[in-house]
Amino acid sequence: MGKTRKIVLVLFCFILISSSLPPGQGLLAQEVRLDVPFVPTPYEVIEDMLRFAELKKGDILYDLGCGDGRIVIEAARRAGIRAVGIDIDPERIRESRENARIAGVENLVEFRRANIFEADFSEATVVTMYLLPDVNIRLRPTILNLKPGTRIISHQFDMDEWQADRMTYVPIDLYVHTVFLWIVPANISGTWDWSLNLNQKKTDCRLEVNQAYQYFSGKLYLGEQVLHIPETKVEGPKVEFSVILPGTADTELVFNGQAEGDQLNGTATLVQGKKNARQTWKATRRPGTATPIER
Repeated sequence: MGKTRKIVLVLFCFILISSSLPPGQGLLAQEVRLDVPFVPTPYEVIEDMLRFAELKKGDILYDLGCGDGRIVIEAARRAGIRAVGIDIDPERIRESRENARIAGVENLVEFRRANIFEADFSEATVVTMYLLPDVNIRLRPTILNLKPGTRIISHQFDMDEWQADRMTYVPIDLYVHTVFLWIVPANISGTWDWSLNLNQKKTDCRLEVNQAYQYFSGKLYLGEQVLHIPETKVEGPKVEFSVILPGTADTELVFNGQAEGDQLNGTATLVQGKKNARQTWKATRRPGTATPIER
C-alpha cells in the first residue's frame, strides 16, 4: 500500500470510530496535545490481543496509551497479573483509576500519567498498544531493547520492516480490525567463539552472524571448514540452527541454546542416523562485534 493511501486509511479509521465518542473527548485530546487521539479498543479485539499475549503468573503487562484502562483492567481481571497503563492525558488516567476501582482490581493495576516516549517500561513481559504507524516506528528501537521474549501486541498498526510473528483479523460490524504479535528477539549479531569435540578431537569453532530483526544468517567455521547458515529465525532468546557436515550425506550438527547477553548456552548434538551424541555448547561473543538489528 502506498504511503499516501496508508495515511488516508489511518485517518479514515480514526474518524469512523471516533464518530461514536461522547462529546468533548476530541476537544480534550486537542488541549492535551496528544500524539494519538483516544479511540477505545473494542472488547472483541481485546479478546484476541490477550489470547496472543498468553498471560501467565509473573507476567507484567504495560499498555502504552492506555485510554480508559480497559486492556490493563481485563489483563489483571483475567490472569491476576500486575498491569500498568501509561497515558499523557490526565482525564484518561482519572477515568482508568475509577474503572479499576469499579472492576475490583485496584491492587493489581497502576496508571501513570507520562509521555510514552519517555516512560520506563523495561520491566514489561507484555506490551500492548493501539497507537499510529509513525508512533509505532518511533517506539520500535526502545521495544527492540526490551528483554528477549517480551510479547508485543498492537491493535491495527504494524512496525513496517519488522514483520509480525503472528496476526489475525477481527471483523466487527462493517470494519475489520487487525491484531499483530511480535516476540522481541535476542540480538545475536556479531562473531562467536567456542570449541567442540568432533571426530574425537577438539575443534575451534566460530560463528559470524548477520541479523535483521528476528532473522539471521551467517557462516559457521569448524576448524578449516566453512559452512553457510541460511536465514533462520530467533524465537525470543532461543537460538537454533543446524548444518550438514561436509563429506557426509546425513550427519547433522544441531545447535540449540539461549542467548544471554554475550553468551550462548545450550547443546550441540551430532546426529548420525539413529545415533545422537550431545555435548555442552557455550559460545562467547567477541567484544565490539554486535550490531543493531533494526534496519
